[in-house]
Amino acid sequence: MAPSGNGPNILGPEAIAVQTSEMANNGPKVHETLAGQITQVLYQDPDKGFAVVQILHQGRFETAAGELSPVHEGEEVRLHGHWHQHPKFGRQFKVSWSEHESPTTQEGLRRYLGSGAFEGVGPDVADRLVAHFGEETLAALEAGTEKLQEVRGIGPVRAEALAEAFQEGWQRHRVLAELRGLGLNGGQARELYQRHQAGAVARIRRDPYALIAELRGFGFQSAENLARNLGLPEDSPARARGLIRHLLRQAAGEGHACLPETELHPKLEQLGLSEQSRDQAFQDLLEDGRLAVEKVSAPVDPAPDLEPAEALGWWYLSGLWQDEQGVAHHVRRLLNQPPSAPGDPQAVIAAMARSGFRPDESQRQALEMALLRSFSVMTGGPGTGKTTTLRLLLDILEAQGVGPISLASPTGRAAKRLQEATGRKASTIHRLLGFEPHNMAFRHHEDLPLEAEFLIVDEVSMLDLPLAHALLQAVPDTCRVLFVGDADQLPSVGPGTVLRDLVTSEVVPTTRLRFLHRQGRGSAIAAAAHEVLGGRIPASSPQGGSGSGDFFVVYPRDPHHAVTLIERLIQERMPERYGLDPGKDVLVLAPMYRGPLGVDALNQRLSQVLNPDGKAEDWCQPYRQGDRVMVIRNDYEREVFNGDVGQVSAISPTTLTVELDSGLQEYDREQLQDLVPAYCVTVHRAQGSEAKAVIVVLDRSHFLLLRRSLFYTAMTRGKSLVVVVAAPAALRRAVANNTESRRFGLLGRRLTSFEQN
Repeated sequence: MAPSGNGPNILGPEAIAVQTSEMANNGPKVHETLAGQITQVLYQDPDKGFAVVQILHQGRFETAAGELSPVHEGEEVRLHGHWHQHPKFGRQFKVSWSEHESPTTQEGLRRYLGSGAFEGVGPDVADRLVAHFGEETLAALEAGTEKLQEVRGIGPVRAEALAEAFQEGWQRHRVLAELRGLGLNGGQARELYQRHQAGAVARIRRDPYALIAELRGFGFQSAENLARNLGLPEDSPARARGLIRHLLRQAAGEGHACLPETELHPKLEQLGLSEQSRDQAFQDLLEDGRLAVEKVSAPVDPAPDLEPAEALGWWYLSGLWQDEQGVAHHVRRLLNQPPSAPGDPQAVIAAMARSGFRPDESQRQALEMALLRSFSVMTGGPGTGKTTTLRLLLDILEAQGVGPISLASPTGRAAKRLQEATGRKASTIHRLLGFEPHNMAFRHHEDLPLEAEFLIVDEVSMLDLPLAHALLQAVPDTCRVLFVGDADQLPSVGPGTVLRDLVTSEVVPTTRLRFLHRQGRGSAIAAAAHEVLGGRIPASSPQGGSGSGDFFVVYPRDPHHAVTLIERLIQERMPERYGLDPGKDVLVLAPMYRGPLGVDALNQRLSQVLNPDGKAEDWCQPYRQGDRVMVIRNDYEREVFNGDVGQVSAISPTTLTVELDSGLQEYDREQLQDLVPAYCVTVHRAQGSEAKAVIVVLDRSHFLLLRRSLFYTAMTRGKSLVVVVAAPAALRRAVANNTESRRFGLLGRRLTSFEQN
């Protein structure tokens, strides 16, 4: 039986005509090649890898554009890609990747050497070199100083400079050519060369799977292809070492701190590795210090199928093992500090009187705990008064003369919200710790701790193990710490479940705020969220005389109808009834990317609806000028962070400009992977963010990801209005399914073992 749909309807009583549209499908591009000599470089940007060149191919001059740079006149190239009709420049060969060869003719050598490819070799010197050595010119340059002195006008000093310049440029040319020949594209080859110089080829021969974490756009299948090109046997220890580290890095990307051998070994066996190769690889990686293992002799959730006496190896990347151990150690260090002296009672009473706030019992417990204990946690859902309690705590601390007080959150968005809510300065954890991009390290650590007497960290559900470790080790013994967050929300995107482990361990003093305080506008959203936590399907909010509520559930007939409802909500009802800006104030959330109501399809549809005239360029599809985008990778040099939302303000042939809170930021072809369309995002992507209005989409096709914590997290992203567009069965599943996706880690066990000891 479907949930009742007789309540208030944000869509109004009018009938809605269902409209469908076919998504454009251009089909796969045909792979073609274009070979010849580069006769002119029309444009190139070596930093971004893009170039436009003219090529002499079978007696005709053709234009090609794409990932070619650095490229020089006279070079012989074989380009891979396809022909297309550029709207402005006409017929072009669009290059996907390229192979570069040395010039074979004297004219090609003159062009190549005189093109600026080698410092100190201009057209005049190139003419003299080719005139003297002919087709053996490159061999002569490689031979060095003595050979070059045979040319008229080139003395010992000039010959030495030319030889050095040629060797440096030729080395780069050869390494890049070899990297391309192994299957890397131009951008990947350049990035690897910049990091490892002449050692780039040796680097990938040692472990081609390491490039998965090192190069953008280089995935598992690329590593497998590269391993085959390098001749690595399928069952070799070298391949096994690469695969073990890849699987553990992949697991970390999915939120796991480690993997038990019962998960890891079957995956390695499926990839063709024998037990002998696996064992040798594990041993090698342990001896190299790149892996760590914990032997646990009792079942550890989530591993319920183990016998109590059965020992199990839990395998970690060494960095995550250190982070997990470090978090447990520093939690214990802080808990072992002596209790704080109770504050002046009169100061506390005066601060409470000034605030006009009468805390409930759980809020009084949280205040007392934070004032007296060296490390504590305050958790609770929306509307339970976390922010109000924080403000009162800060008033009390300031009245007692406690300071300095530091406020921080994991992301820029959350820090901004914390600052607005408390009226005090707040920062990201990275900024608080003084992150230094040039060496990828924090300025504050154990040897240079923070200068703070009290530290408050909000949105701790987003805190992963590496960042938690970096933060806690920088907290001095004399600083009290309060972690604040909603333990019922989804865990962090990064590895670990830090907040949940702290709360469930019962080692860290924790207060859960339970009473729903929020009244008036916004109360229905908080009330609905608490209904979901209780396993009950929420109802639409009652409407007053103005006809406006703040929480609605609507039930489409099918996915096509759902899309039409979403379009109408964004284009008509929300602007008309609530005065919301569709491009800035409304966020659509879905559990997964695929399917007719997945993130990808909804982004494509909403981009067409909300930005129909956006300017486009082939190289940066699907983005168009005016589109809404989200950053998905921290870039500390730009001070751009995962989750920042902006708008594409301009597109050039090589650069996409995005307007973010940090200012205008430019993204080239290779950096597009740092962005995603943001008319609709996954619930995980929306963690820590808020929007004035949120549309939550739940469909049968989302079945595998429909869980209570995901639905609850999505609902609580809405500040003033939440609309749930759901198939009845999907909504029932999302509310009833209180199981969590498994995350492997031993932090909770480490914390409780401290208590037992």
